[in-house]
Amino acid sequence: MNFVLPPRSQVGVLDPEISGEGMKVIMSDGEQALANVLPAKPVFPDLSGVKSLARYFNRRSHPVFPAWLYHPKERDRLVKNEDEAAALGVRFRPTTADERARYGVNHVWDWEEGSLWRPTPQRERVFDPTNPANGGKNFAPPPTSQMATQSAMIAELIPAVAGAVARELQAKGPTAPPGVADKDWQEFLQFKAWQKTAQAVDAVAQEAPVNALTAEAPTDDEERASWISEAERKGIKIDKRWGTQRIKDEVLKAA
Repeated sequence: MNFVLPPRSQVGVLDPEISGEGMKVIMSDGEQALANVLPAKPVFPDLSGVKSLARYFNRRSHPVFPAWLYHPKERDRLVKNEDEAAALGVRFRPTTADERARYGVNHVWDWEEGSLWRPTPQRERVFDPTNPANGGKNFAPPPTSQMATQSAMIAELIPAVAGAVARELQAKGPTAPPGVADKDWQEFLQFKAWQKTAQAVDAVAQEAPVNALTAEAPTDDEERASWISEAERKGIKIDKRWGTQRIKDEVLKAA
């Protein structure tokens, strides 16, 4: 005869007297020990059986090299193998029997007498913005010098101003006086162009828009807006079709 599980209505409920039977485990402080049901083991794929990934599982050691070595004064050095570390007087060697009994490790870093290189930092690392990879996660670019920015702006203005002044002198400048060779007259005009260029650049440098003299380089829109403002201040009528360079040239001409 096969066993048939009776329906729930015929089974009833567990009697409290029956559920309370048995011995209770009482702790030394008088509290009753409760049974803690272990949580269900999470199910996740086991990748240790994948041949190409098996080397990443059950690892009992770690690769020693490449390793960083530190000096009190010199820059940190990344050594790729034992030979490069030995050249600095540092090596990673097996411990002696006494060292294993005392420290419980099988390998230890050691260095020759007189070598200042160590496997741990010996000074507080200062962030170097020119080499952000040498410590630190955030790159902070060094502030640009205001004088360097202004010098770069002047260096950019000189060719444009010199060209504009030279064209203006050739078109509307005085003619060579009698008895003066054409070559000498051209050299004189070049000197006058250089002289006027120096005056114009000094004037523009003193009256340049604020954005051009700040440490932060202006964007294209800010540069265009600043040159438009400078042109309006000098009374130059601007055509909407003009680009930033054309507006800049007109301002330099006016200067």
